[in-house]
Amino acid sequence: MWGAAASLTGGLLFSIVMYQTGALPNIAGIVGGSSPALGLAVHLLISLLIGMSYGLLFRRKSRDVGEGVAWGMVYGLLWWFVGHLTLFPVLLGKSLAWTTEAANLGLPSLVGHLSYGAATALAYFVLKRHHAQWLRLDPRLAAREERLLRPAGTPAPALWFFVLLLGTLLPILLG
Repeated sequence: MWGAAASLTGGLLFSIVMYQTGALPNIAGIVGGSSPALGLAVHLLISLLIGMSYGLLFRRKSRDVGEGVAWGMVYGLLWWFVGHLTLFPVLLGKSLAWTTEAANLGLPSLVGHLSYGAATALAYFVLKRHHAQWLRLDPRLAAREERLLRPAGTPAPALWFFVLLLGTLLPILLG
């Protein structure tokens, strides 16, 4: 539930990029329409679904805002590859768009996906922190949540940096 609520923040931020690039009518094409309003509705519905999966996958991964935003940006990058380069062309009846040309044309979408991930993660972290205040009322629940949280000192920050660097620079360098 928190992932879906947080993803509305990310989806609305991403919709600014989509509006500026004129992509909303293309998104409406997924359901057979062409209006920007329908494109926005479809985009926000997709954002909700992706946000729910973010909440399930990253619920106990971040100890602070920085970690949460890094996980969110990696998740946004993943959805740029899965969504923009793979599913979106297929849903529009085209072939896969795994070319350097498609990646170059999709750079504004990459910025939108990274922004979506960061904003979703930030909103999710705020919601999770608010809930954690309630958990502190019962020390047993607070201790359980702390045990289930990803331990500090793992190589995750190096992985985030590598994935984000490679994923964002590769389309630019190959284009």
